[in-house]
Amino acid sequence: MLRNRNGQAKVLTVSEIQQLLNSGFKCSRDKALFAITFYTACRISETRKMHLVDAFHDGVVRDEILIRKENTKGQQGTRTIPTHPHLKKILQEYYDNSLKLIELKKLTGGWSSRSLNADGKISINNDKLCPICQSTWLMKQGFYRRKTQIYLCRNCGSWTRETKVIKKKLDTDTPTTIEYDTLGVICSNLYGFLFDDSLNPYLFPGYKSQGYISLRNAMSIFEQVFDKFGIEGASTHSCRRTALTTMHREGVILRILQEISGHKDLGALQRYLEVSEEQTRAAINVLN
Repeated sequence: MLRNRNGQAKVLTVSEIQQLLNSGFKCSRDKALFAITFYTACRISETRKMHLVDAFHDGVVRDEILIRKENTKGQQGTRTIPTHPHLKKILQEYYDNSLKLIELKKLTGGWSSRSLNADGKISINNDKLCPICQSTWLMKQGFYRRKTQIYLCRNCGSWTRETKVIKKKLDTDTPTTIEYDTLGVICSNLYGFLFDDSLNPYLFPGYKSQGYISLRNAMSIFEQVFDKFGIEGASTHSCRRTALTTMHREGVILRILQEISGHKDLGALQRYLEVSEEQTRAAINVLN
């Protein structure tokens, strides 16, 4: 087991995988990052450098995921992995949610964790107006000296204390507030938005939507969810080890596993595979 970056990453159990996929990740991007790494048995470096066109065609998930040669360890060669049905669903959700988030970002101008209410949504007050431009696009931005609510006007960019906000009367048909779901994205400044930059080809954009997501950020996403469920000894490499070990236990021959994993030789691949006590006991029981 991996301890202080020593040893091999933990092979995840079936229940742990289900926990992670069903309730582990805050947003669809993080879930997609994990799912690709698991369902293709690729390295995290291969996942985070993947292009949008490697997984999608005209907004629909491809039947095969492309792993580019230049992103592989030692540049062994390009390989294609059949897209698992579960992965298709997760990737399509990521694509569709990304379009919604871009529209929300354009609408609100972005948000921070202080802008969100207890349900993780942006609340826009219809009964409050900016004293500068009379816009209703006032977003909560924490408190001044822990007492007075501060608002940021997304229309003119001014900051206003609650005591100076203009209040208006609403008719019975107009709601006091309108809520917008950020789909698990806590802070728009720290999140890499897909489709934010039309010239950025990557599936998982990095900081301020430039380039691809950093290794440190990707590792942090995985580490936080492992800590959430108390999964010790796991790392970003656990997805790759788990996928290959699971397929091997189900009888997939090494040559096929080598095609999937992209290992140069079988010896390197075999070091990835975990052998359980049950398998060892079954092997001994074969003897007469």
